[in-house]
Amino acid sequence: MSGTFSAGGLITGLDTNTLIAQLIELERQPIVRLQQRIASLETQRDAIGDVRTQLQTLRNRAEDFRLNTVFGQFRAVSSQESVLTAALTGANPASGIYTVEVLQLASATIARSSGALGAAINPDVPLSGSGIQTAITAGSFTINGTSFTVDPDTQCLNDILALINGSGAGVLATYDAVEDKVTLENDTAGDTSIINLGATGDTSNFLTAIQLDGAYQSTGSNGATVVTSARNLGAVTTSATLGTVAFRNGAVTAGSFRINGVQINVDPAADTLDSVIAAINASGAHVTASYDRATDTLRVVSDALGSRTIAFESGTSNFLDVANLTTAVQTAGSDAQFTVDGGAVQTRNTNAVADVIAGVTLNLRSAGTSTIAVETDTDAIVEGVRGFITALNEALTEIRGQTARDATLQGDSSISMISSQLQYLMFSNVEGVEGTFDNLLEIGISTGSAFDSETGARFELDEEAFLDALRENPENIERLFSNSGRTGIADVLSNYLEDAASATGFLNQRIRSGGSVDSQIQAYNDRIERLEYIIARHEERYRAQFARLEQMAAQYQSQGSSLLGLGGGLSF
Repeated sequence: MSGTFSAGGLITGLDTNTLIAQLIELERQPIVRLQQRIASLETQRDAIGDVRTQLQTLRNRAEDFRLNTVFGQFRAVSSQESVLTAALTGANPASGIYTVEVLQLASATIARSSGALGAAINPDVPLSGSGIQTAITAGSFTINGTSFTVDPDTQCLNDILALINGSGAGVLATYDAVEDKVTLENDTAGDTSIINLGATGDTSNFLTAIQLDGAYQSTGSNGATVVTSARNLGAVTTSATLGTVAFRNGAVTAGSFRINGVQINVDPAADTLDSVIAAINASGAHVTASYDRATDTLRVVSDALGSRTIAFESGTSNFLDVANLTTAVQTAGSDAQFTVDGGAVQTRNTNAVADVIAGVTLNLRSAGTSTIAVETDTDAIVEGVRGFITALNEALTEIRGQTARDATLQGDSSISMISSQLQYLMFSNVEGVEGTFDNLLEIGISTGSAFDSETGARFELDEEAFLDALRENPENIERLFSNSGRTGIADVLSNYLEDAASATGFLNQRIRSGGSVDSQIQAYNDRIERLEYIIARHEERYRAQFARLEQMAAQYQSQGSSLLGLGGGLSF
């Protein structure tokens, strides 16, 4: 210690540090015992927490009965799910058997541009400037084995078609300015042989650019094979800004237009057809717009089903006129039509009908007839009861394990009492249930025929007996678990577990921060702190005493040396 002389046994030859350490170790034994008690209390706290967790789970399962989520379960079953499906979507569905005949499904209104958006190409100017959407590369292409050379900077479409017609390739090539498409037809009436388009070694994309490569071949009016461009040659590019697109109806002007009364703004210098479509779909117009590449038109579908048409209104922008939507061809949707139990025909503007059978939504899928059974879901009820029994057994097993011989909570009467009380409540008769089934034994819930003294009683469910009782008197079965008088098994059990396992229950009072276990631990820690102080003082005293012993030994040694020196000077 500071200020204390210590020779460490240098004079006396004693190992004073070891002697002091041994003395201190002996004095620390009460602290070791207190620390062991603290560790035991902490283990008990964890064990009580585990028991409380299981009891809380059991209380949740008991609350399921009080909240009517076990017996208040129904199911709706359709005999023909290809015709319709049924789903429970409300409380207290109307039980019964219903026959539903679906006469017609609801569909959405569809509007299409009345004509192609892109302007027809000019067949009399070089291909590179004709307005064909796909740029044509110079090179060669082949029809029926005959090769043709194309230069898009010097040749126009009519030049190429004339070359084809005069080549002896066996086809007649024409351009329809109204449809903006090219047609090839075998030049011999009745010739149904396939027109061979392209060959290995072709270096120009001409056939692809004019939409003939891969196009469908059919028999024309003169009985010969004919193939026409799959789409108009001047079809628009949806990713180009509107101001750079050659629309058939002229340039798009800036401003706004309305669909179903909702305003959409357009700026031809910044917007593309893609961005305008995205703006329409993101608006509150309740429609979905898309570009049909095959026909170079816009397709607008109403989000709502039914026969109502889509309202298109031009404003300060002429976009709808340019897109041929103000003159759109609209295919009006239809309302769903159906009958219930042979009654009058009913109509809805949806295929999800939720107002015919209380608490049930019918999802119509096709025309036909289906029987809907709305009934108590006995499978779900059995599952709910099984979940309750499982939680009960797990709680009892946890308590027995924690209070068994040599276990953490052995001898803890407050924990053991919970197990006894749970079993007592489960075997009690319920007040207020008149007639049959006033206890769980009568409905197939018992501890079974096999009893193991080591593991204790485990509750079991005789499903057949339970279902028989449920069919015989479902009201009493429900009251047995929970009733308005709060005397049911689940009612009483939940109340008891509230007192035991809730945040204010007696178990949590023991293990919560600052609870009884914490108070005991704190008391032990206080005693340890006092003992540590006392032992520290003792160690100081021991070191001081041994230091004095060394000093005294040093003095005796010095005196002895002096006496020997005096004696050496005497002569006898």
